[in-house]
Amino acid sequence: MEPHREVSVQSAYIAALQSDAKIAIEAMDLATKSKCESIVPAEGNRSVFAIPLIGLEGEPWYAIGRSNEPPTDSGRKLIKVACEAIRRQHQIDHQERAILNAECELERNTCERTWLRQLNAQRAIRKKAVGQQSRQAIESLRNLIDAEAIAIFLYSDRAGENHGLESTISGKPGWTLDDVRLLLKRTQKPRSGDSVVLNQIEYQLINGVLRSCVIVPVGECEPIGYVIAMNRRKPSKTTDFAKGEAGFGAGDAELLHEVAAYLSADGFSNASILESEQLVLGTLRAMSNAIEARDPYTHGHSERVGNVGYQIALRLHLSEISCQEIYLAGVLHDIGKIGIPDQVLLKPGKLEPEEFAIIQKHPEIGHRILEELGKLKFALPGVLYHHERVDGGGYPHRLAGDEIPLMSRILAVSDAYDAMTSSRVYRTAMEQERAVGILRNGMNTQWDSDVVNACLQYISDLSNDSVEEAVPGPWTKATDWRQVSQALRVLQL
Repeated sequence: MEPHREVSVQSAYIAALQSDAKIAIEAMDLATKSKCESIVPAEGNRSVFAIPLIGLEGEPWYAIGRSNEPPTDSGRKLIKVACEAIRRQHQIDHQERAILNAECELERNTCERTWLRQLNAQRAIRKKAVGQQSRQAIESLRNLIDAEAIAIFLYSDRAGENHGLESTISGKPGWTLDDVRLLLKRTQKPRSGDSVVLNQIEYQLINGVLRSCVIVPVGECEPIGYVIAMNRRKPSKTTDFAKGEAGFGAGDAELLHEVAAYLSADGFSNASILESEQLVLGTLRAMSNAIEARDPYTHGHSERVGNVGYQIALRLHLSEISCQEIYLAGVLHDIGKIGIPDQVLLKPGKLEPEEFAIIQKHPEIGHRILEELGKLKFALPGVLYHHERVDGGGYPHRLAGDEIPLMSRILAVSDAYDAMTSSRVYRTAMEQERAVGILRNGMNTQWDSDVVNACLQYISDLSNDSVEEAVPGPWTKATDWRQVSQALRVLQL
């Protein structure tokens, strides 16, 4: 007994042999009218029966068979039992599919909730480079919805900026933003709050064929760009299970809307960070220029102190955050000299005791200035205590040993090293060998021995050309504002 669809006399012929073709059709018609099994007598004391089946999409199918016995009550009961068995098996199959779909839907919902929690958690974290969180968000979504690629495509505003975001594409190698640009030219773009879902298409793009996609806008009022998912890699378990078609659904569009909302918020946050960074950078430039304009002989000194301090911190195995904080504190360490009179600050000869007392006030002056700049408070210890000595003979508070913050102990050494190896109004630069000797002699009295050893290691490394090319050293003649900007970005200032 084989199932056959009612399409023609020929299919009945195949089912029940040519001689019983008309009787097979008669049995199918009777089964259709009665909506149950049927049995019809045939020539030669035989019979033909038809059992209605339910095919895909509810289309009528029949199991057609032939018996070498005439219709009898026992035969009808047997066919009835077979029909009931088929009906129950169909119900079981239907329930199993429903259970499988429910399991798939539950699994997908769980994955979606996990992804949304991670997305919301990322919104509270601002310790990553601008654009990195956006790329991570679309990559995680690409894996969730089984897309070949997901792209962020942004239109620049009138100022040539991308609203704190950047266009990018994640996924299968080969797809580029040029493909996305061509797709957006060929399709109707959705308005804010809407989406476009296209399945069973064949768009020839530059680097491949697009078979399905979802497009949602980025932006609250007018779209500033779009998020596009390209080519589902396998059939959706929840929406296309029966047909086995690889296409996107409304649930996928909703997830892309979540990413679009996240990108809008992330872009605003990125733009605010960049604006804040430029504000802090402008403040640092203004302070540095004010000091160097008064004392040309110290031109680039603060930058060099920051660089050497950074290298010492690296060799002490401090974190990148701590190294960048020490670098910026070095750039700012002499900011208090703004408040020192020119006749003292620029005096070519030896200072009198009362003049030296005035000079000794510059750490506290710098501390008061930075106290008003909340984003730079991390630099306060370096500015206030970089003239303290480990033997307690420094200023302004005569701290000793570990009472002096590590940042300050590092900057004390880098400041002394650059001061000795740079020309001043009252003397020429000292030979490096002599400066190294003074640092060694000052270990455990003026300077921390571990910090001095790290500085000596750095000085030794300067003979290596690769180190000299990779990191700025005491030969820097002016402030490298690109490096300052990088430090501000690492510290999220």
